[in-house]
Amino acid sequence: MTVEIEPSSGGPTAYVERRKIDPESFKAVSTLLQSQSGSDELAIKKIGLSFKSLSVTAPGELTTTVKTLPRAILNTFGPDQYKFLKSKIFGKFHEDTNRNDGRKLLVDFTGLVKPGEMLLVLGRPGSGCSTFLRTAANRSTLDIRGDLIYGSTPAPQFERRHQRETIYLPEEDRHIASLSVRQTIRFALRMSMPTRVRTKQVVEELTEVIAKLFGLGHALETPVGGAFSPGVSGGERKRVSIAEVLAAGSSIQCFDNSTRGLDSSTALDFVKALRVLTDVGQKTTLATLYQAGEELYNHFDKVLLIDQGREVFFGSTTEARAYFEDLGYIPVPGQTTAEFLVSITDPTQRRSKPKSHAHDIRSPDDLAAAFRGSDHFKNLDREIQRYQQFAAAEDKLLPGTAFNLTFPKQILECLVRECQLVTAQRRVYYVKWITTIILCLSCGSVYWDITNTGQGAFTRGGILFFALIINGWLQFPELFDAHTNRSVLERQGHLHLYRPSAVAIARFLVDLPLIAFQHVIFMLAFYFLTRLQLDAGKFFIFFLTLFISTVNFSNLLRMFAYYVGTLDDCFRYGGFSCTVLLLFAGFLIPAKDMRPYFGWLHWINPMYYAFENLFANEFTDLTLDCSDGNLIPGTGISINLANQACTIPGAVPGSANVAGVDYISAYGFSQSHIWRNIGIMIGIALAYLLVGAVGSEIMNFAPQGGSPLVFAGSSERRKDRTGAALDMEKTAPTTSSSDVSLWSEKRLVTENAALTWKNLTVDIGDKQILKGITGYVKRGQLTALCGASGAGKTTLLSALSQTNFAGKLGGEVLFHNKPPSAEFKKITGFAQQMDLHDGTATVREALEFSALLRQPRHFSKEEKLAYVDTVLELLDLNKVADALIGEVDGGLGVEQMKRVTIGVELAARPRILFADEPTSGLDSQGAAHIIQYLRKLAHQGQAIIVTVHQPSALLFSQFDNLLALSSEGEQLYFGRVDTALTYFERNGAPCPSGANPAEFILETVGAGVHARTSDKGSDWSAKWKASPESRSLNDEIESMKETTVSPSLDEIDSSEYNASTLLQTRLLTTRMIKNQWRNTPYVYSKIWVHVISAIFVGFTFFKVGTSPQDLQNRSFSVYFILFLCNAIVNVILARYFFASLYWQFREGPSRTYGWVAFVSASIIAELPAAILVTVVYFLLWYFPSGLPNSEAGYIFLFLLTYEIFQVLLGLFMMALSPDLGFAGNVLVFIVCTCNWFNGIIVPYDQIQVFWRYWLYYLNPFTYILGGMVKAVISNVAITCSTSDLTHFSPPKGQTCGQYAGPWAASASAQLLNPNATDECSVCKWTSGNQYLDGFNLGDGGILVSKWSYWGIFLVFTFTNLGLVYFFTWATKVKRWKLFYFF
Repeated sequence: MTVEIEPSSGGPTAYVERRKIDPESFKAVSTLLQSQSGSDELAIKKIGLSFKSLSVTAPGELTTTVKTLPRAILNTFGPDQYKFLKSKIFGKFHEDTNRNDGRKLLVDFTGLVKPGEMLLVLGRPGSGCSTFLRTAANRSTLDIRGDLIYGSTPAPQFERRHQRETIYLPEEDRHIASLSVRQTIRFALRMSMPTRVRTKQVVEELTEVIAKLFGLGHALETPVGGAFSPGVSGGERKRVSIAEVLAAGSSIQCFDNSTRGLDSSTALDFVKALRVLTDVGQKTTLATLYQAGEELYNHFDKVLLIDQGREVFFGSTTEARAYFEDLGYIPVPGQTTAEFLVSITDPTQRRSKPKSHAHDIRSPDDLAAAFRGSDHFKNLDREIQRYQQFAAAEDKLLPGTAFNLTFPKQILECLVRECQLVTAQRRVYYVKWITTIILCLSCGSVYWDITNTGQGAFTRGGILFFALIINGWLQFPELFDAHTNRSVLERQGHLHLYRPSAVAIARFLVDLPLIAFQHVIFMLAFYFLTRLQLDAGKFFIFFLTLFISTVNFSNLLRMFAYYVGTLDDCFRYGGFSCTVLLLFAGFLIPAKDMRPYFGWLHWINPMYYAFENLFANEFTDLTLDCSDGNLIPGTGISINLANQACTIPGAVPGSANVAGVDYISAYGFSQSHIWRNIGIMIGIALAYLLVGAVGSEIMNFAPQGGSPLVFAGSSERRKDRTGAALDMEKTAPTTSSSDVSLWSEKRLVTENAALTWKNLTVDIGDKQILKGITGYVKRGQLTALCGASGAGKTTLLSALSQTNFAGKLGGEVLFHNKPPSAEFKKITGFAQQMDLHDGTATVREALEFSALLRQPRHFSKEEKLAYVDTVLELLDLNKVADALIGEVDGGLGVEQMKRVTIGVELAARPRILFADEPTSGLDSQGAAHIIQYLRKLAHQGQAIIVTVHQPSALLFSQFDNLLALSSEGEQLYFGRVDTALTYFERNGAPCPSGANPAEFILETVGAGVHARTSDKGSDWSAKWKASPESRSLNDEIESMKETTVSPSLDEIDSSEYNASTLLQTRLLTTRMIKNQWRNTPYVYSKIWVHVISAIFVGFTFFKVGTSPQDLQNRSFSVYFILFLCNAIVNVILARYFFASLYWQFREGPSRTYGWVAFVSASIIAELPAAILVTVVYFLLWYFPSGLPNSEAGYIFLFLLTYEIFQVLLGLFMMALSPDLGFAGNVLVFIVCTCNWFNGIIVPYDQIQVFWRYWLYYLNPFTYILGGMVKAVISNVAITCSTSDLTHFSPPKGQTCGQYAGPWAASASAQLLNPNATDECSVCKWTSGNQYLDGFNLGDGGILVSKWSYWGIFLVFTFTNLGLVYFFTWATKVKRWKLFYFF
C-alpha cells in the first residue's frame, strides 16, 4: 500500500507548533524520509502490526547448573553433535513436539499498532519486553504460537517477502570501534538509500543532517570506540546506534531501551524525532524506554504493560492510568504515569484500596485475567477485527527485496568499508609487514650460499616449506578481528543493510591486495637472498602459488570464525587445521610414505598442492651434484664412476649428477601438475569462502532472550531459590531488604572527613574537559552529578577517585586536608559504568574476593565474610548468591549486575563510594531500587557521589546534594537538591508546576542533542560563578579544612594493598582456576588441539622403524610439537589480554591486588592444564609412534617443560605488546625465527656463519629439539629397508666385499652382500649417531649429555618467567611506550 501524504493537517508549521519540535529537526526527518523513498514526494508504505493470542516459549529450565570441563569433555562423544544436528538440520524438517514443555516467556498477547502510532512497552526487568520487541520485529528464533500479522500478511510470509520492513535495535551498542562516526552513518545510508538517489553529494548531505539531528556534528571524525577502545562517549555511541537504524529505514521499527546512557533531555529529543518520523513517514513504532518521564510518555499513542510474560494492559496512553485506578490501585504522589504503571507489576511497591478488585489480585495471571475481562480488551478485539478487514481490502504490498542493493553492490559497499577498516587499523598491518621484512632478511640470508648437493637439496625443500608456513601463520592474528566484529555483522545483517555473506566476500576481496603486497615484500627479499633459480617464469609461479596458498589459509581461518561461538574455539579449529595442513603438505612425510588411513587428507590439503608446485618449479631444470660426499663408495682402489652410485633420491647408478625432474619424481611430484594444482587451490579457496559465507548466513550467536540463570551448585542447593531469567534483563528484586547495618565498631573516629575539590580542571591532550569545578562529598551524604551526555561526568569521577584517570589534573583536591596519597585508592570504591566482572564467578564469590583483599587488615577473615552476608542482604542478592554473574549477553540481568557492581565495592568497606551511572539501562523501578539502596547506605554513614542520567522526580528527591555540569564541562550549580529550583528561579528560570526537576534543570541549561551548539551552558556557568551560592560553597570548603581532624599515625596504613601479595596470589589463582573449570572452551580447546595433533602424529608415524628414512621420521615426529606453539600460544594471548583488562580497568586501580599477584596467579593457574595436556599428548603420541620406552620419562619431562615454556612465552608476548594484533604478529616472528635456526630443517653446517655462532645457540628450540631428537635416535641400530639401499656394480672380477669392503668399514656403512659380483647393496649408516652427526647432535656436537639440553632449555624457561614479570611492570605499571613508532 503506497500512498502520498501530507505530514499533517495545517502543514509543517502547525505540526511543529503542536508537537513542540524544532523546525530544523522536522526538516531533517522529512529530508531523510524523502531520500529513503527515492523521490521529492513522500511515497510511504503503511504497514500496521496486529497480534492475537501470541505466545513465545523458550527451551530449557528456569535455572541450570554450570557446564564444567568434565561435562564438556564427555559431551564431545555424541551429545554436542546430536544437539547441533537436531537444532540446525533435523529441526528444519521435523517439528519438535516437545516445544510446549519449555518456559513461557510471553502468554496470550493481543494488540494492534497502526501506521503512524507509537507503542510504549513497559515492564520490570525480566517481564519479557525485549522478547516481545524481537518477536514483533520478526527477529526471534524461539517457538512462537498465535497470530502475528503485518498489515494483512502473516509473519512467515512477511518474513520471506518483506524482510526490510522490520528492524530491531537491541539495547547493546555494537559497532566497529575503529571506524569514525561519519563512516558508520554514511555506510548505513549508502546501504539503505535507493540507487537512483544514492549520489555521493546526497549521502554526504544526509550524513550531516542526521549528525545534526542527533547532536553528533562535533564527533563525525571521531572513532565510534567501544568498551575498551577510545572514541565517543557512551551516550554519543548510543545516538550513533539510533542514527544508524533510522538511516536504514523501515516501516515497523522496534527500539529496545534505546535511551540507555542518554540524559533525560537527549532522550526526550530522541523521542521527539521518533514522533516526527512516525507521523510524517507513517511508521509503526514500538519502543521500550526505561525511566520514561511524563513528557516522554505523552509522545506515545499506546502503551503495553507486561508482568512476568503476561499482558496486563494494552491501550491508549491516556486511558492506562484511569484503568488501573478504577481497579483500585493508588498512585504515589509525584509518580509519573510510567512509574505508576510499572509499580503495578511489583507486589512490594503497588498500593491498592481495601475491598477493591485490585486488593484481590495476587499474581500476574490475575492481572492478565482482569484485563482480558475488561471493556478495554473487548474494544481492542473489535478494533483488531476492523483493522484486519480494512487491511485486507487495501492493495496488497508488492513483494519487496530483502535488501535495498543488489548483492554485487552490497559487496562493493562492504569492500569500501573494509578498506576504511584497514586504514583505521593500519598499525596492525605495519607490524605484519615489518615482521615479514625482518623474517625475510634474517631467514633468507641463511641460504645465501646454498649448494646443489644432496644436503642442499633437502635444505632447499625446507626453504619452500617454510615460505608457505610463514605467510600462512601471519594470517592467524586476523582471527581476533574476524571474531570480534562478528556481532556487528549479525546486527547489521538483521537491519537488512546487507547479507552477511557480502561482508565475507568483501573481506576476501580486501585480503587479496593486502596478501599480494605482503608477498611482494616477501619475494623481493626472500627469493633472491635464498638464491632460488633466477628465472622470470619460476619467480612468477613461486609468487602465484605462495599467494594462493596464503589466501587459502586466510579463508580457512575466517571460515571457522563464522561457525564457532568463542575465540578459544576459533583457535581450536585453527590449530587443528594447522596440524593437518603442515603434517600432510608433503615435506615432513612424502605422499608415498603416508599411512593410508590418513594419507587421503593430502588430496584435500591446499598446502600439499602448493608445496608440490614450489618443489617442482624449483627443481625443474636444476642439476644436483653428487660429488660432495653423496657417492658410494667414496674411497677405494681404482674407483670408477661406473662403479659408484649417488645417494640422492632419483639418482641413476653410474651418474655423478641427478636431474631435477628425476628428483621431483622420486617424491611423487610432477612439473606437469603445476597449473592443475593452481586450479585446485583456487577451487579449495573458493570452497572455504563459500562455506564461510554460508556460515555467516545461517549461524546466529546473538542472544535471543530466555537465558536461564546458571548456578555453580547442584539443584539441591538452589531448590528453594526463585528469580529465574525470563528475558535478557532477567529478574528484579521481589522483596525489600531488611534494615541492616554496614558500619562496625571498628570504624575510625576520623570518618567525618570530607573529600573536597576546588577549581578542579582536567586536560586531556590539547582539550580542557573540565573547567573550574568546586564541591565536596562527606559521610552520610548522597550527591548527584548531573549533566548532558559528554559533559565530563565520568571524567570527574575518575579524577576524584584516581581510577583509570589519564588526563592532567589541575586545581585542589583534598582528603583529610591533604592531597590524596597512594593509600587513597584502597579506601574508596568506584562502581564503574561498565559492569566488569569475572563472568564465571558467583555473586558470593565476587563479593568475598573483594572483601578478603580490600577490607582493612584489622578485620578478621570471619568478620570480612560475615560482612559479605550483610551486603548480600542489603542489596537483596541472597537468592542469586550462588548464580554465575555471566557476561554482557547472558547471566544476571542489567539491574542485578548493577547491584553486584555496587556490592563488590561495598564489600571493601570504602570510606567514599563513587558510582558511575548505576541506574543506566534500568527501568524506573530498578533505578528506584538502586537509589534506595544507595540512600540507605548514606543514612548509615556512607559518603556517596553518583552520576545519573534520567532521574525521575522521586529519585531526584532522594539525593542530598546536586552538582550540575554543562556540556562544555563547566559548573552550573552545587548545593542542596531542595534549594536547586529556588536558585534557578531566582536567576530567571522558574520550574513549571508538576515538572521533573532534573529534566527541568537539564533543559534550562541547554542539554540535549544540540547542547554543544547552544550557549545556554556558558550563560549559566557565568551566573553560577557570580552567585552567592558559589561564594558560600567556597567558604564552606574552607570551614571544612579547619574542622577536619587529621588521622593519627595509628590510623594510617601506608601499605599499598590491604592484603599480602601471597594472599592476593592465592585467591586470584583460585578464581582463575575456577574460571578455567567453568569456562570450558579455553582448556577444552587446548586439550582438543593436543589430542587431535597427537593422534595424527602418533599414528602417522605409527611404530616407526630404524631405517634411515625412519630416523628422519623420528626427528620430524619430535619436531612437530613446535607447530603446536602458534595455535596454543594464541589462545593464551587472548586469555591473558582479557584477564589484564579486569586488572587494568577495575581491580588494579581499586587496589584489589597488585601486578606481582596478577602475573604470579596467571602463571600458576596455567600449570594444571599444562600438566594435563602434556599427559594427554605424550600418551597419544609417544607410545603409538614406537619410540624407545627407556627414554619415555626424559621425553615426558621435556614435554612438560615445553608446555610451561609455551605458557610463559604467551604471557611474555602479551606483556610486551599493546594489543592482541601486535602480540600475534610478534609471536609469528618469534616462532618462525626459532623454527628456522634450530639446526633441524637447516642443518648446523648449512647455517650462515653470521647466524650460526650466536642465534643458533640463543634459540631455545635448538635445545628442546636437540635433547629430544638425541634421546629417540642415539645408539639406534640401523636396519635399512629396500627403499633406503644404494645399489652399484663392482668392477669385473671383484666381489662387493673386495671392492667396497674397506670403504664400508671406514665409513661405518653396512655392506649387505659382500660376496655378490653383479650388484652391491649398501646401507649408508649403521647407527643413529651417524644421523645425529649431520645435525651437530652427535658426540662431537653442541652438547654431549641429553640432560644438558634439558638444563639449558630450563634456563630459557626461567628467562621467560623473568621477562613476563619485567615487561608487565614496564608496560602496565610504569607505562613505558616500547613502540613509539606505532
